[in-house]
Amino acid sequence: PKHHTGEEAGAYRWRIIAHIPAHQLSPTLPLFIRSHITIYLAMFLFITLGSWVLAGSHRRHRLAEAQRDYEQRFRRTLENIDLAAIAVDRDGTITFCNDCFLRITGWQRDQVITHHWLSRFTSDESRAEVAGLMDLLAEPEHFPARVETRVRTRQGEQRLFSWNNTLSFDGSGQVIGLTAIGEDITVKRRSETELLKLSQAVEQSPSIVMITDSQGSIDYVNPKFTEVSGYTREEVLGKNPRFLKSGETSTQEYGNLWDTVMAGGEWRGEFHNRRKNGELYWEAASISAIRDPRGSLTHFLAVKEDITERKRLEQEVAERNRELAHSETLAAMGRMASMIAHDLRNPLSSVKMTLQILGKQPGMEENREADELRLISLEQIRYMEEILSDLLVYSRPDALTLDWITIDKVIEMAVSLSRRRLEEAGAELNINYHPGVPTLHGDPTKLRQAFSNLISNAAQAVEETENARIDIDVMLELGPEGTAVRTEIRDNGPGVPPGERERILEAFHTTRAKGTGLGLAIVKRIIDQHRGQLIIGDNQPGGACITVILPVGGPWEAAGTQTDTGQATS
Repeated sequence: PKHHTGEEAGAYRWRIIAHIPAHQLSPTLPLFIRSHITIYLAMFLFITLGSWVLAGSHRRHRLAEAQRDYEQRFRRTLENIDLAAIAVDRDGTITFCNDCFLRITGWQRDQVITHHWLSRFTSDESRAEVAGLMDLLAEPEHFPARVETRVRTRQGEQRLFSWNNTLSFDGSGQVIGLTAIGEDITVKRRSETELLKLSQAVEQSPSIVMITDSQGSIDYVNPKFTEVSGYTREEVLGKNPRFLKSGETSTQEYGNLWDTVMAGGEWRGEFHNRRKNGELYWEAASISAIRDPRGSLTHFLAVKEDITERKRLEQEVAERNRELAHSETLAAMGRMASMIAHDLRNPLSSVKMTLQILGKQPGMEENREADELRLISLEQIRYMEEILSDLLVYSRPDALTLDWITIDKVIEMAVSLSRRRLEEAGAELNINYHPGVPTLHGDPTKLRQAFSNLISNAAQAVEETENARIDIDVMLELGPEGTAVRTEIRDNGPGVPPGERERILEAFHTTRAKGTGLGLAIVKRIIDQHRGQLIIGDNQPGGACITVILPVGGPWEAAGTQTDTGQATS
């Protein structure tokens, strides 16, 4: 309203239409309120309820739009991932599938959407299992979040999928469908199965399998390694396999191994390694490098086989073959010796008898020149008889006639047989029997011949030595293979060069102008028959030392001991 001054206000005239006293006006408002409160309350409630309904509808509309927007973005995401994605409603009808799923299964989209999952993608064998999973949609708290099922492709192939499941709910919290994102794990599971079979095969392999890292530290050994070496897996993990070395493999061979493996090849060879208990064993090994897809060396693989028993058998076969060849040689020599004995002994006997008769003729003593020629002839005949005897002895080995004997009696008889040689050499003989030497089981005749040959050889060795001396020491020896009698025959002659010590034991090998080279060969064969040892060494300060070690129990006990030892180390 326009403001007026006092003068202007006075220009208006006011007219009273009605007059209500103040005492009548004061109760009108409460009365009005009491009269119309019900209407106003109903209107207020109606407006409030209408506002709530409109707000709820608007909120549901927004939620529905947000849900549709989310589902569209989610489905666009599912379309772009490199995993299979499907959606089914509560009845199992397919409502969505992405291109990856179609590519794996070989179906077209219109051949999948609106079709039932069980009829389209489930085989008869797994249909009951998948149907049971569908029934669990009614119990969302029991529905698995991850499951593996087989999916049948259009070509009829069964592919294994691993699914991650997400349930969809309506506004009332009821399950309306299922969205599953899956990975085709057919190849992966097949690889895992193959790897499991391979792992079990390695664990149960009769061969030793060892894997080391690129630095040579052990990463894995299978149970066979523990069985053969005696070391547990925990004892060797992280260690270098060099702790198995016995020291018999040369540095050059190890160098060849590394050169072959680092060049991408496979090294094959044999090791003579040492067990945890100190025993040696043989193993055939195949070693190669393991590389990653980029070609970088990551590990070394060694597959080894315990060939200790095979080595022992090969050694026995080789020994048998040598014995067979030797026997065949001896048989041929026996036939030759028989021929020689038959063709030469009779004429030699006739000549020998004639020379002996001539020696008894009157006047022979006065004819010194003729008598000297006769004696020389007799000496040569005796030498030829010795050659024939050695040939016959070596070519016709007799079986042992075993008896319990004392070594001193054998050596005394051997010295008696060699007395003439000792006298010719002018050698001083000293025999020392140590106390406690036991009796032994052997063939006294053959041992007497063996020791006689050794003493005769010692006498021949010192023929040109001043102060020629031969010492014989007999003593008890306690070794790993049992109790034995050790006999050492030492001389102060020129000795035997190291390069000749093996060769002089071979038949027909001799370093002397006279001799057949059969003496030591006969000795070695006799000692071998008794399962003993013949060792050729040096005497101090000069000369040769021939050592004979004979087991107290004889050849059969020695053979048993040797066999037991061989079994223990195989």
